[in-house]
Order: sequence, then structure tokens, then C-alpha cells
Amino acid sequence: MAPSLKEARPKEKPMRKKLLALALLILTLAPIAPVASVARVGGVAIRNNQLMIDGVAQPQLLGAELQYFRLRGGPGRNIPRATVIDLWAKALDKMVEARMNAISFYIPWDFHEYAEGKFDFNGTADEDGDGNPDYPSRDIFTFLKMIEERGIHVMMVRPGPYINAEWGFLGFGAVPLWFHEKFPDSHMRDPRGYRTRLYDYHNADFHRYTQAWFKEVYRQVIQPNVGAGKPIAFVQIDNETNYMWSSIYSGDYSAKAMARYRTFLKAKYKTLDAMNTAQGTAASDWAEVAAPIAPKQNLAQDRDWYEFQDGGIHDYLKNIRAYWEKLGLREPDVLFTLAESYNAPENGMLPNYRFRNDPGATGMMTVNLYPKTYDTSANPLFNLPFKADHDVKSAESATDYYLGSKQAWVMGPEIQGGWWRGVDISPAARQQTYLSTIGHGLKALFVYYFTEGDNWQPHWGREQVKPYFDALRETKPFKGIPEESLPWEFWPQLQDIVDREILVGIPVWQVWHQNKSEAEDLFFDAPLDGKADPRGHYFDLKALAEKVIYPHQDFLGKAVAVEDRICLIRDNYQHLPSPNPSIDSIQLNGDWSGGLLGWIMQTGANPKIFHWGMNDTAGLAECDLLFYQDNGATDPALVAALKARLRQGATVVNFLESSLARGLGVKALGFQEDAAAATSLNFEENGFSVLPNLVFHYDINDSRCKPLLATQAGAAAGYQCAWNGGGNFLQIGAIPYQPYNSNDYGFMSDAPARLPLARHFLKVAKVKTTLAISQEADRTVAFARTVDQSAFWITLKTGSPLGSKFVLKVNALDARAYYRTRDLISDREETLTGAELAERGFATELGGNGSTVLFVEKTGARLAGNR
Repeated sequence: MAPSLKEARPKEKPMRKKLLALALLILTLAPIAPVASVARVGGVAIRNNQLMIDGVAQPQLLGAELQYFRLRGGPGRNIPRATVIDLWAKALDKMVEARMNAISFYIPWDFHEYAEGKFDFNGTADEDGDGNPDYPSRDIFTFLKMIEERGIHVMMVRPGPYINAEWGFLGFGAVPLWFHEKFPDSHMRDPRGYRTRLYDYHNADFHRYTQAWFKEVYRQVIQPNVGAGKPIAFVQIDNETNYMWSSIYSGDYSAKAMARYRTFLKAKYKTLDAMNTAQGTAASDWAEVAAPIAPKQNLAQDRDWYEFQDGGIHDYLKNIRAYWEKLGLREPDVLFTLAESYNAPENGMLPNYRFRNDPGATGMMTVNLYPKTYDTSANPLFNLPFKADHDVKSAESATDYYLGSKQAWVMGPEIQGGWWRGVDISPAARQQTYLSTIGHGLKALFVYYFTEGDNWQPHWGREQVKPYFDALRETKPFKGIPEESLPWEFWPQLQDIVDREILVGIPVWQVWHQNKSEAEDLFFDAPLDGKADPRGHYFDLKALAEKVIYPHQDFLGKAVAVEDRICLIRDNYQHLPSPNPSIDSIQLNGDWSGGLLGWIMQTGANPKIFHWGMNDTAGLAECDLLFYQDNGATDPALVAALKARLRQGATVVNFLESSLARGLGVKALGFQEDAAAATSLNFEENGFSVLPNLVFHYDINDSRCKPLLATQAGAAAGYQCAWNGGGNFLQIGAIPYQPYNSNDYGFMSDAPARLPLARHFLKVAKVKTTLAISQEADRTVAFARTVDQSAFWITLKTGSPLGSKFVLKVNALDARAYYRTRDLISDREETLTGAELAERGFATELGGNGSTVLFVEKTGARLAGNR
């Protein structure tokens, strides 16, 4: 082992001193250098379904994203330091008052590295030379101290390099403007060769400067705050790494990207002939191979392009984590996380649960959740009413893969705290979101945004557009026309010019007409405004925390879901474009999967979500009823696994395409109806509408099978097959559950007609649910968590704007024990025996779009006698 500098110093000679100085200089200039990790006793880990920090079990984490860099006191420079500190203090105090015990925040690269190689983490930089600090709000050291002074000791930091956050000169990211100007070719290219807003995930300059940023933020901010007794427990890798919510056909088509794509194809197909055969092409040389530039022209190419893009994100995220580890930041000193919203635009990319949860390589995938992002004339409660339920359950199941064991723990770094102007997030919607996520096991909930504040470099886009705006106005068609009278065709022409000359993604009409103050100020209808003053719904959040969450935080920190013997099977491979052009794989996996969950939950059931290829295949044996959405490309290994479960007596229900049925050997030809041919289906005289372009009817030639569902014309739109071994296979050629996770949920008139089919599945599979909701309930679901079966946290919610009256029954309790049942919102309570809760139930009522929690707890008393 080399001697320390202190030990070596007495023996130094002039030449040795020079060599030592040179060595130190080299280490200083190196792009990244290993730093000894700061070990912590016990570290950060998930054990026995609970977060452990330094060996201490943690309760439910309720926190918020508090962006110190936005609470600046104004958009300009030289805001007095006292003003900034007062804003931070107000916001932090409001967190404490709301019983919050955790905090998250981005650390924006462009805010702190204000010029190449110049960093400011203490708010003292004076770039304009006026003798005053430019931005005292850069003083993250004081911000961290203020957090700890208020007793918040669990922090998640999110240093990028991308942060999104509607931040920076591009409105996305935190990659510095000086970097953009120095390396204009670091951006991705669209099919025309134009630069896009997004930086190339594989650009060498981008990675080199990212490492320099990491090195400095680690040295100054993160390393001193990691270790035993230190507050930073989570470090997020990048943020929503999904090609910036764009189509996969918008980039990257640069020469280097095309070279990588051809390398991918060579690795997959080995030979050019094999690739030509698979894609139906006739390339004579690898150099001729091109990527698809539009969807649905060549299915094999679409699927290859998707796989290539998905793998590229995976490689990028692995590199980002590797940079932290080279610096010395490792698990279990912290837990690495990834924040993802499980949705995508048309032809976009859903986050791959397996790649995002790659153990030891990326991080644990968490949940960003925004169930309402636009309004309609009907003003629905949510656009995606069961997104919270679906995404939390799905993420919890997927974390088992990352953690290497079955653990019930999931985090939500962005749980919707508001939205942009013009979209109403009602108090009922906010309460349902918070209670749904916690009720399904979100054990670290961060409200996002918690505060508003000031944007960064918001006028860059307008400044870039102005020269081209002025030049186009001087051309013949528009010369002399007042700005306010410019015809509409002026703006598309200007957009084309800006796309070509600057980059794609600057919305020219919007940046030109945006109000100056609106551009500078972030508005999100957040709990706190830009002055850290509370809005009315802050007090709703505070009351919910004080009355419901905080008193039960220890219970919630270790509780697990009470799930029934029902599985919803998901497969990451089904993210790829479907062989059936009518089936949108993004909708199927994102929206319709949530609708399927919501529909089945109407029966009182709480299904598991099973990730094929991630969860242990043996877990399928825990389910007697298994649901699957078939996009036409079912994995043969999954077919074999489900065939085995059928032979063991399970019931399998398959929706839409028939690739699973064919793999099982069922003799029933499926034919897709014309769009206008079928708009409703009938089951046992119950009629309900379905999406007209996704209805199949079947010609059944299998003695094991009989029709189950009928189209308006009387054709079989579904069938049920008896299997050797007592199992049942059911094929449903439609999606009767689509409205449950859509704007239509609150306005459905045929909800009662849809439920008999869902109940039929449970009856066939002989599944008895732990919770039972009386049939008069209107669009109402219930789901429970427990620790040791002595107490249950039961979340109730309704999607009916008129409310719902019903009786909730709880099965599988100790029949002779007494249970105190309390409605934590209304304070109504009743003490019943386990037998009474199972037979008579607990009568309750929810107001319009209402939600509540029942806490059912053993009293210790038991029923006397032999009754």
C-alpha cells in the first residue's frame, strides 16, 4: 500500500516534489477520478417490506419536491439573500406543518455550472461584477442545513444530467446553454437531418461533461451528506428518460446513430441475408440498411427500431450509474432510483420495467403519476381513473426483480400536486390520488410540484426566433402587414425555417405570443404558490396527513397488500408494435391495462400484477384466475406456462388477438369485425358498448369450447373452453373494460351491464375475494393492506359523481374476535365480530367521487359462549 502524503513528506526531494505536484495536477484535470465511498452502517435497503436506513426501520414517507432553485424571489439577478432564505423557510415550514418527513429536489446542472468549469454551490458567484451575488438561491449548503434543522432527515437528490422539470433554455433538462453553444452537434437528428431539442444519449462530449458535473456535485454536495447519520438516502439517475415524450420516428437519425443501428442489426441477425428475410428487404450491403422514418410501413423494421431505441436508453442509464460508482457512490450507501411515467405519446416508448430495474446496473424504477392532464367540456375527475392503482401495483411487482427478493416497497417521486392553467384538479381528485397510491403500497410519496416559482432562461426561444421572424416579415407575401394581422400561413413557414436553422421543437407561435410574466413564472396550481403561500388545497393535504396518514405511518411503512388469487399478466415485449395495426401497444399496456384492473376491482377483487420475464414463474401458481391482453405476439414460453396452469385447474382469460389461443391449440378462427359492424356486445342479456374497431368474432371448431359473448348480429365474440385437469380457457374478442380508465368512467350509463361478465370469470375460477362490495355499489372499489392480519387499512373510492351507498364485507377474519372499524375521514366507527364483518358487513356511503379509509383493528376481546 502506498504511503500517505503525510508519511512521505519528510523524505521528499526537489525532483520528488515536482513529480508529486505533476501527479496532483493530473488527478485534478482528469475527467473523473475514483473517490473512496463513504460506508454507512447498514446502509439503505429494503428488508421485510420496509425501508431500512442505517439499520432503523422507516415509517411511511410523505414528502414533497421542493425546488430551491425556483424559489428565487424573482426571475432576475441580485435578489437579496434574505428574501431567498425567507422563501425557503416558509416552504419548509409548510412541509413540517403537513407532517412531511422526507424531501426530494433536483440539482440543476445549468444553474450551478453557470459557465464551463465554474461552479457555484454557495450562492456567491458575481458574474456581472456588481458586487452582489447573482443568485443567492444557488446556496444549496444553506438549503440542506435548513432542511435538517426542521427534522427532515430523509432526502432524495436528483442531479440529472436531464431533469425535465420544465426547466432551462429548452424547457427540458438542465443541460447548460454554454454546452449547447459549444457543441451544437451534440443534439439528436430527425429524419431530415435537423437537430432536435434532445441531446444524443451517446454523444461523447455530453458524457464527458456530464462526468465533470457529477464529479463536482458529488465532491461538494453529495459526498458530505452520504453515510451513517447523513440525510441523502436516494440518488436518482437521470429523469423520465424517454426521448422527451416524442415519437421514436423523430430521432435519432444521425450518422453515428445509424452506425449503431446497423451494429444492433448485425448482432441480432448475424447475416445480411437473415435480416433481409426477416424484414422483407433486399439490401446488398449493410451500408444500405436504413431505419424506418414512419410507422406501419414495415412491421419487422418497426419492431427492430423500437428494440434498438429501448436498448439505447438502457445503455445510457447504465453509463450514468457507472459514473457515480467510479466516483465512489454505491449501493447500499444510497439506493439508486429511476423516475418514470408509465405512459407515452403516439409512437413513443413506454419505460421497459426490466431495463429500468436492471439489478446492479441501473436503479429501482419508481412512479411518476399524473392521472389528469387535460380537461374536456364534461370536466372528468380523471383522464385515467385507474392509473394510480395500475402503476403503483405494477411498479411494486417489478421492484422484486431489482431487489432480488419479493419486497412490497415502491416510491413515487412525482405524485400529481396540480397541473397547468386551464385544467381543474379537484379536491376529490387529489384525495383519491393520495389515498389510492398509499392504499396500494406507495411507501414514499412525494407531492410534485409542491411549490411554484421562477423559470430559467425562459426567453431564449423567442430571442432565437426573432431574427427569422423579422426576415420572413420582409418577404413579399407578408411585407407591410401589421404583426397582429399576419395570416395563419406565416407561422408554419416560420416554424419550418426555425426547425431547419435552429432546432426542431421550438413552438414558434407559442413562444412568440406567450405573456412575458407567464414565461418567467411556473404555474402548476401547486399546494404553495411562487411566494410559498398556501392555496386552499394545501390545507386539504395537511388535514389528510394529520388525520389519516401520520397516525398510521408506522403501520403503512411495513404493510403489504391483501391480494386475491388473481393475476394480471404483463410482458415488456408487448411494448413493441403489434402485428395487428388496430392494436396500439402503448394504449394496450398503459391505458387498457389500467382499465382491465379497474373493471376486475369492481367485483371486490384486488388482483396481483405479474411481470412475465421478471417475476418468478412459480408465482403463477399463486393465481387461480389469470388475465392476459394479447397483441398478437405472445411469447411461446408464456404460452407453455399458461398451458401448464390450465392443466392444474386454473382459469385463463385472454383478450383481443388469438396468438395465445393458437399456441394452446384451440380450434377457433378469429375474424376482426369491420369498424361499423359491431358497437355493442351481449352477455346473458346484458348489453354494453365497445370500441368498434376492436371486435373479433369466432368460428369455433373445438368440442371443448362454447360461445360466451355475442355481437349485435349474433356472432360469437367470445368463447369458453373446458380444459383437461379442470381448467378453463376464455377468449374475449373485445375490450369491455376500456371506459374504466378513460374520461368516460364517471359518465358511464352501462356500468351495471358490464359487471356480470367480470363476475363470471371469478365464478368460473371459484375465486372468493377477501373483500366483497354489495351489488348496488356504483363504480366503487375497495382494496386492503395489512401487517399481521390483526389490522387492515381498507381504501374505498367511487367514480360516480352522485356518490355510492354500499355494504363492505371482509372475509378471512377471526370469526369470534371483535374488530373496531373506523372511517378515518368521517370518524364513524362500529365494533363488530369477524363473523359479522363477513356476513353483515359494514354499511358505508361515499359522496360524489368520494374516497375514504377504513381502519379495521382487532380489539383483543372475543365473543363469549359457543355461538
